[in-house]
Formats: sequence, structure tokens, C-alpha cells
Amino acid sequence: MSHPPLLLLLETATSVCSVALTQGENVLAMRNSKEEREHASMLTVYIEQVMLEAEKELADLDAVVVSKGPGSYTGLRIGVATAKGLCFALEKPLIAIDTPLAMASEYFHLHKEELTKDSILVPVIDARRMEVYGAAITSEMKYVEEIRAEILHPGSFITSEKLNHVVFGDAAEKCIDVFKSQDLVKVDTVYTISALGLLYPGLTAWKVQNFEDIVYFEPYYLKEFVAKTKTISS
Repeated sequence: MSHPPLLLLLETATSVCSVALTQGENVLAMRNSKEEREHASMLTVYIEQVMLEAEKELADLDAVVVSKGPGSYTGLRIGVATAKGLCFALEKPLIAIDTPLAMASEYFHLHKEELTKDSILVPVIDARRMEVYGAAITSEMKYVEEIRAEILHPGSFITSEKLNHVVFGDAAEKCIDVFKSQDLVKVDTVYTISALGLLYPGLTAWKVQNFEDIVYFEPYYLKEFVAKTKTISS
């Protein structure tokens, strides 16, 4: 029987720099920093630290899992370059996960006791001014509103006036006033992204061998912004 995969998880899509080492669903070691612009200086340090703490060698890894974006251009570039470099050197597969999906997965596992079965998860990543990268995702990790860039308005990523929605992420603060009149929309300003969001999507990708082409893979920058008013359907 094969052992549960040893995965190195790298999250650098926002101002947070986070690294975790996991064996199956078990977290062996983790490092986080919320300081701005620390990705370049801390990412490789954190990788060394989690490997040392878990008493594992990089050669022991089964795959590297990286947050693919959208998000910070610099953070994504550093995270993906580091992940690709490791995979090239170690001859290991690369798994890339949409950042909003990773956020939704982490939020669901942190709060599943509080969420209803039909709750819609709305991860939002800060872009600039009132712009965000966002999506709407079910508790089964299915997209009902695909990832896009949008200027916030009361209909942003809201799929129905009859369903509970939870908005979270580093753009949550700017969502408070936008959604304040909607009783079924909760804005959570406490949640902070971490590498653990990559765990369950990463394990799913591992099981089906959904790996990236290391040579050609690039982050999902999603630079174009869409500013439109959406009609809420019931």
C-alpha cells in the first residue's frame, strides 16, 4: 500500500507568505508571515524550516503544490518560480490550485459547523481601490460564479437573494459597506489565507494525477478588470 503523499504547499498570492508540509491530511510543519513584501526573503527560509522541523528531505517530496492566482503579481511570480525550480531540480510533479478555490477550501474546513449546506463561499482578493478578484463557490467546491476581476457593487458574486453567502479574504473590509443592506450576506474580516487552503484541493489533484507542465506553466494573473453591474437572480 502506497504512503499518503508528502506535499509541500506554497501560498504567496497575497501579502501573506505561507508554507506547509503535509503527509496526507496531517500537517507536519507550517510557517506564516503577514508582513508585506517578505516573499522573496522568507519563502526559501520557510521551506528549509518546515523540512527541518519534520525531519524530511526535499527528495522525499511527492509533489509541490502552489497557489496559482489571481493575486499579487510579485507574490505569484516568486511562489511559482520557486515551485517550478524545486520541481525541476527534484524531478517532482507540480500541482497548481486556483487561489479562490484554496481560500474556499480552507474557509469551509475552518467553519463547516457554522455553514449551511447551501452556503455560497465568496473569496475576495484585494486588487486596487474598490476592485477585487473574486468567485462564488459551493460547499462542495464547485464554481457557481467563475473567477473574475470586478469593481464591487451589491450584486458582486451574489448568486441568489435566497441563499446565505459568506464573503472573506483580504478584500473583505472593503465589502462591508457594499453588502450591509443584504441580510443573507455575511462579511468575515477575520479570515487570513494560509498554505493549508491548498491541502485538500492538492490531494484531489494528486489522486487524479492532475499535474502542470513545468516548462510552460505560468501564474494566473488575471490583469484585466471588468466593471459591470450584475442583476441578482433568485
